[in-house]
Amino acid sequence: MNNKILFNKLSISKFEKKFVNQVIDNQKFTDGEFQNKAKNLISNIIKSKNVELTHSCSSALEISMLLIDLKQGDEVIMPSYTFTSTANAVLLRGGKPVFVDVSPHDVNLNYKLVEKKINKKTKAIIVVHYAGIACDMNDFLKLKKKYKISLIEDAAHAFLGKYDNKFLGTIGDFGAFSFHETKNFVGGQCGALLINNSKYLKKAKIILDKGTDRSFLDNKKKYYSWKGIGSEYRATELSSALLCGQLKNYKKIFNSRKIIWNKYLKEFSQVKSDKFYLLQNLDVLKKSAYHVFALIFKSLKYRDKYIAFMKKNNIYCYFHYYPLHMSKFGKNFKSNNLNVSENIYNGLVRLPLYPSLTDEELNRIILTSKKFFKLI
Repeated sequence: MNNKILFNKLSISKFEKKFVNQVIDNQKFTDGEFQNKAKNLISNIIKSKNVELTHSCSSALEISMLLIDLKQGDEVIMPSYTFTSTANAVLLRGGKPVFVDVSPHDVNLNYKLVEKKINKKTKAIIVVHYAGIACDMNDFLKLKKKYKISLIEDAAHAFLGKYDNKFLGTIGDFGAFSFHETKNFVGGQCGALLINNSKYLKKAKIILDKGTDRSFLDNKKKYYSWKGIGSEYRATELSSALLCGQLKNYKKIFNSRKIIWNKYLKEFSQVKSDKFYLLQNLDVLKKSAYHVFALIFKSLKYRDKYIAFMKKNNIYCYFHYYPLHMSKFGKNFKSNNLNVSENIYNGLVRLPLYPSLTDEELNRIILTSKKFFKLI
């Protein structure tokens, strides 16, 4: 029996262990040096001045809803093919998620369909850069300007991805990153919020300081006071230290994933089959973050057969999101004509993709996949 090839595996270097041990030795678990170091590393890497480290991408999205002052009845347009956090951030403020279909080739929001859903209740659009492939940001920026609405980037998959030479997450009013253990760069349970619109900076500080003005204390003002709504959203020092270790090696991690992704693309592009197609970037403006490599089968039957065949050969591949509008709770929000999202759910399979994947393992995944394609 061949060795098991896991779907995901963390890449931990000496830096992560060193920095985490420093936190333990220092016995400083909040508001420590690694929180600032992680913020500065992110800021320098993606050339963004206003970075706030959060305890998750979910909380970053929730903060963005507080910042735009989302109210009961306000609508926020988003894809249905996304994780629950995208919609929950809206619901927690009393807003209504409006689900729009995605494009079949890159599984990102179809901006032409988005414009048809904009009305006087529309407060914002949340774009999700699925798999680390950019949405058509120039088109969404035009919609933002035309209708005077906010634009939020759910860039959970997309740290280091680019659109038109700009890093994803830096283009809309806000960008939300995930450094969950399933992502390209790991901080345990950790995320980040980019505040790209300067008018929100002061309010963001107050929200992140639990509703106080503690960030603005100086020699003249020595005591903080309660200024408004806020909560504990910041990442812990342990998470920040782990993330610092990951970001020390960000080029190595990124390039390793890129090599594997391109190897998959080269090999599977040569397979002639009408049973599947490849999730891929077809736009020269878009530079992938290489988070997911996916095959999209034409039917649920072939998707499930492929996953079972690979598992039988000790290779673990997985499908992805169940579209939000199809869930029992999602049916509370009337949604029509989301056929592409449903087809993507029925067909999409994610392949193993991580830096420690060996050449031998990668070739085995490809050869086993090709054996399956000959059977169908």
